[in-house]
Amino acid sequence: MGRMKPGVAEAFSASPTLDKVLRAAVAGWDHALAVFRPGTGRLVYANGAFADLTGIAPDQLAKTTVFRCLGEEGKRQARAAVTELSGCGHSRVTSELQLALPLRSPRRLRATFALLHPTPKRQLISMHLVDVTEWVDRERVLEERLGFLSGVIGGALECVVASRMDGQILLMNRGAQLLFGYSEEEAVGRKYIQDLFEGDTSHEVLNLLRSPSHGGFGVVDRHQAILIAESRERIPVWMSIHTLRDAAGGEAGTVAYVHDMRETLEIERRLEEVQMQLIHADKMASLGKLAAGVAHEINNPLGGILLFGSLLLEDMDFSDPRREDMDRIVQEARRCREIVNSLLDFSHQKKRYQEPVDLNAAVEQCLSLLGNKAVFYNISVALELAESLPVIIGNPSQIKQVFTNIVTNAVDAMEGEGTLTVRSRHAGDTGEVVVAFCDTGPGMPANVRNRIFDPFFTTKEPGKGTGLGLSLSYNIIRGHRGDIRVHCPPGGGTVFEVALPVVTDEEPVA
Repeated sequence: MGRMKPGVAEAFSASPTLDKVLRAAVAGWDHALAVFRPGTGRLVYANGAFADLTGIAPDQLAKTTVFRCLGEEGKRQARAAVTELSGCGHSRVTSELQLALPLRSPRRLRATFALLHPTPKRQLISMHLVDVTEWVDRERVLEERLGFLSGVIGGALECVVASRMDGQILLMNRGAQLLFGYSEEEAVGRKYIQDLFEGDTSHEVLNLLRSPSHGGFGVVDRHQAILIAESRERIPVWMSIHTLRDAAGGEAGTVAYVHDMRETLEIERRLEEVQMQLIHADKMASLGKLAAGVAHEINNPLGGILLFGSLLLEDMDFSDPRREDMDRIVQEARRCREIVNSLLDFSHQKKRYQEPVDLNAAVEQCLSLLGNKAVFYNISVALELAESLPVIIGNPSQIKQVFTNIVTNAVDAMEGEGTLTVRSRHAGDTGEVVVAFCDTGPGMPANVRNRIFDPFFTTKEPGKGTGLGLSLSYNIIRGHRGDIRVHCPPGGGTVFEVALPVVTDEEPVA
């Protein structure tokens, strides 16, 4: 309250008896004050501030009541306060009054009504008025701004979480609710920020906020962390956090802006896969050119060795001790020719005709040719071939070559003992015919499984494999617009699936 300037007199006082009492009571006040009778509202005393506020001359105040000075809305609110004061049993009531008077701007007042007892037999009511118009206007503007900011932050899809220094969540906007799976009612005031972090990461972040190493004191920029959703899903994020401070500059809480990195990490993973595929394709193209050049250069001298070796072998008598060595030379030359043919196939230098192929028949023919080999003596073969399997378009010899290669590898993996199961099926949803070769071997570790189609990669001992078989098989199937998929079941063994597209009426047969 301000102190009233000396020399300013009251506007009206109708009771000399009370004059000294009232003067002493309001000597230091500059707010509007009026004293009136409870029943009639007749004014007994009003100070100058009251006259200025209502715009009524001091000599007119003695002729009116307090209610007429306040306008219609103010009168209604004042009567309600007086009624409450008379019936509540308290000696003081505070109310809000709206003052709307002619030629005066509307005002909002905080009115305090109090019972006075100047004499034992008399009762009066004092009304102390404080103009709060500017405060109310400021509060309204502040509420509008807060509402606007709340709408901006609350409706944003970017995740925002605010909390007190003890971690209790004060705000979780729509983006945060979608990210973590909590509703506003479940999170605000009930959850702690520590509940969203994995392990003790929240304490680590708090320590970073109090050091200057990550953006300055009270700031942590682009900090990577793992957050835990309501479903217990681990969410990789980066976040920017800063400290909220109170009017005295102390720590009041924190606000975190969180960005979900799952989509970004998935895109990076796919880009890395594409990059590896491009590198692999470039490597395959280079190897193809090299293989073609080497194969053509070797073919000519190899053909001469094989021709003259065969002629010498024909001229040798069966009792000639050199015949066995010459026969070994011819066999190795033929083996070299097979390797050269594989290199030419690998580099796509040999054209192959295509025709309708029954994959069930190709499997049976392949197994009948291999079944007489010694490595199959302790191998049991189970055929689970689907009936009425649709035909595919391809080169029968190449497809049999692929099947032979996969079966041979499966038998080698089982080290001469086990079960080979061959299944065929029509995958109608993808329009493919799938032939699966399942062995009971030890399976393959991931680092081997990821490289089995690389040219010249082999796990066999030197001299027992060239590393071209599966690479060539993969290229053959890809040339048929198909795919070879490999996986190792948890129980052991390896499954090779050869998938080839089913021929349609629109596709011409080459």
